[in-house]
Amino acid sequence: MSEDLLLKVERRVTPGSTATRHVRAKGRVPANLYGFGKPGECISICGEAVEKLVATRSSVVDVELDGTVDKAVVQELQWDVFSTQVLHVDLRRVDPNGRATVDVVVELRGEPVGLKDGGLLRQAVKRVSISCPDYRIPKSIPVRIGALQVGDVIRASDLQLPDYAQLQTPADTLIVELYDPRKAG
Repeated sequence: MSEDLLLKVERRVTPGSTATRHVRAKGRVPANLYGFGKPGECISICGEAVEKLVATRSSVVDVELDGTVDKAVVQELQWDVFSTQVLHVDLRRVDPNGRATVDVVVELRGEPVGLKDGGLLRQAVKRVSISCPDYRIPKSIPVRIGALQVGDVIRASDLQLPDYAQLQTPADTLIVELYDPRKAG
């Protein structure tokens, strides 16, 4: 379906705390799969797959149950008291074709070298509009500004967007500039 982590899950026949203890004793993690107009399912996931999920910090996964694969987001991980072991996972199905147009924060990273030459930094736009899958909305768009010299500008077309996102803000929109205050009028 995609490059997302594939979780092969099994249906849990018996819900309840006693049954979940038996699931955990077998090295599996109890979970729930719900949403997107389908009935909720009590499932279990192999403990190693959950460890990989945590290690990759993936929030979007493909879930295979009874031969069908659904796209899902990790809604919640419930940890033990010491935060060393995942006790339960909640997965919410999403529409793999759903798209959203949203405004995302532009996050400046670094300190321009041109500041030492007397330049001043001006961020003209704090948000840009992008179109992306509605389950993959980025928290921010990072912009590295460390190499900016006096007179340099970054426009919307220069932004490094994730592969799955398309810019909706006009490409020539000024995002940030390092200008010479002595020449500003």
